[in-house]
Amino acid sequence: MPCYIIYLFITEFKITDMKNPDWNREEIILALDLYFNLDYGQMHGKNLQVVKLSEELRRMNIHQKIADPESFRSVNSVALKLNNIKKLDQNFGGKGMRDGGKLEREIWNEFYRHRDKLKKEAVMIRLMYLNPVKDKKGKETDEAHRNLIYNVHKNREADPIALKLKLEMVFEKTGLLKCDICECQPATFYGELGSHVLEIHYQKQLEISPGLEPAEMEDFIIVCPNCHSILDKHYSLIDADDLRTLIIND
Repeated sequence: MPCYIIYLFITEFKITDMKNPDWNREEIILALDLYFNLDYGQMHGKNLQVVKLSEELRRMNIHQKIADPESFRSVNSVALKLNNIKKLDQNFGGKGMRDGGKLEREIWNEFYRHRDKLKKEAVMIRLMYLNPVKDKKGKETDEAHRNLIYNVHKNREADPIALKLKLEMVFEKTGLLKCDICECQPATFYGELGSHVLEIHYQKQLEISPGLEPAEMEDFIIVCPNCHSILDKHYSLIDADDLRTLIIND
């Protein structure tokens, strides 16, 4: 095979092999937050809000390996992502660009009926990756970091769909609803109204690097307000197992 043909083959392979990382959860949440703030006709590369989101995504430094920094989360790629989301939107009368990936659909289903929750998560993502709270010396404080993680934690517990699904799943499996820590059954004291007293506690340890993991049903436990209040007051210091041990020892 002539040398120039081999060279062309290798060059073409390198070009086609270059691929920037897929959009992760945080990036899609920011794109979806912008999506709900724009009219369908505004989702193009000349829109200043699209330009701003492109700049933010490039500054987040959330991916370790970027094949082509120049094209990474470019204005056009952000506009394309917004138009991909249209495919998931039943209110959109057109066809959209193409079907989004599995993660896009999961995040759409999680947030499209809960815009306030989406807005809070978008704000926290920007705080974590773009505007971390710093002390007088310009260093990010541990307290600010803990507060951000705690706010993400509470935002997940406030999801009404997650609460409803968890209660339904546990009741279908066990036939009763009780606190997973103290085993209190509010329905015993309050009748049917007691089932509405129970809450969910997100017991998985949250990390923000390289990215926030999505919440799964097994990450939640059912708790009474008293146990939940204690876990919140001592967040990151004790977990559900610790609290169970304290109750048993008493």
